[in-house]
Amino acid sequence: MVTLTLDQFQDRFHSEDICADYLFHMKWPHGFVCPKCSHRHYYLITTRRLPLYECAQCSHQTSLTVGTIMEGSPTPLQKWFTAIFLASRPSPGINAVQLKEIIQVTYKTSWLILQKIRRAMSESDATHLLSGMVQVHDACYGHPYNIYHQTHPKEHFLLVGTSLNEQKQPSYIKMKLLMESPREKLISTPQKKSFAERYIEAEDSDVEYITQRLKPRRLKIGYPYFKKASQWLNETFHGIGIRHLQAYLDEFCYRVNQALDQAPLFQGLIQLCAATKKANYWQVTRRRRKKQGVKPLTGDVGP
Repeated sequence: MVTLTLDQFQDRFHSEDICADYLFHMKWPHGFVCPKCSHRHYYLITTRRLPLYECAQCSHQTSLTVGTIMEGSPTPLQKWFTAIFLASRPSPGINAVQLKEIIQVTYKTSWLILQKIRRAMSESDATHLLSGMVQVHDACYGHPYNIYHQTHPKEHFLLVGTSLNEQKQPSYIKMKLLMESPREKLISTPQKKSFAERYIEAEDSDVEYITQRLKPRRLKIGYPYFKKASQWLNETFHGIGIRHLQAYLDEFCYRVNQALDQAPLFQGLIQLCAATKKANYWQVTRRRRKKQGVKPLTGDVGP
């Protein structure tokens, strides 16, 4: 799989027209389809920054970005494409401060772009269940684990689920935070059941739980991925608070799963972004207007 450098990528997508043409084919891979009547012929209107497509049958007008995470954004497609490319790279990832400098936007804009991309990744993950041979084990992100102390407020417990192929190698991975910290640092049966109901195919799945923290880590097939995720969160974002931690874990797992599937990273992500509906600021930040005073917990968690 050929991996482009940032300069090579920007040379390839060096104009808005090229980006618009590529997005057209990602959004309508089999040709234009009117979102209102499904007619396949259109008239092109080029009087705006981005082209409009007017249905030849019902006269409904739609743009390239309607129905995508980019809908309503004044940010040029070139900058969106660069952000999506950087977010799709398996390593080292990108944070909002770095992206701000690369695409020359405000910090708030770069942070929102990345959060919208992560939202698309999370929605994609929600449509895929673990199946077949599945191993589930516990993990803890945050405060260094100490078996002699009670749960620390900065210890965030999660379950790591891994689908295995016939060779017992990982084929798909999920990392999901627990809604409540386990008592005595042991995952309860109701928490296991909740994870299985939400994330594992009910039929034809053989599930093994390894949830005692004193068992050797070598028995936990998903643990090396969790360790890499922790290192990535700490090195790239200098730690993430609980409010947005799940979105960052979903981002990490998305790239891992694309790599395990040997899927084209940028193409797969931009197709996903083109098929994911927009989210406004309040949806992305998970805030209500009456709670604007809530402060980010730590790290790269927003304006």
